[in-house]
Amino acid sequence: MQRSPFRISPALKAVLYLSFLLLLISGAGWMIAQTHLEEEGWETVPRLFLKVHGAAAMAALLVLGALSLHVKRGWKAQRNRLSGLFLLAVNAFLIATGYGLYYAGGEQFRLWLSRWHAWIGLALLLVLPAHILAGKLQRGRR
Repeated sequence: MQRSPFRISPALKAVLYLSFLLLLISGAGWMIAQTHLEEEGWETVPRLFLKVHGAAAMAALLVLGALSLHVKRGWKAQRNRLSGLFLLAVNAFLIATGYGLYYAGGEQFRLWLSRWHAWIGLALLLVLPAHILAGKLQRGRR
């Protein structure tokens, strides 16, 4: 049986899942730590989560670039476009807001960016599996 040209290699898939899992864990960990770990001695924990989150974000950016062939092939074949576009839009939003969190001025704006970045980041828990499931369902129909 021939391998589908749309399928991602096992190595890339492993890096994809690992980087996004680290993003999820470190982002959620930061959200919890910054609000619940205010006792003395724990103030470094939120910063540690942010450092891990930043490193995982760099890996995720590399993975997203490596997925360009997957996106191009899927687009040309007109497969899984809606969930793929939505996934690309969510990632673009997260990249833009992540950049803004480092370089945007004004505490109110940063607070707004942080909240949206966090909630949309958590939405990837739904968007990524939905895209994968849609691809599997389409593959089953062909």
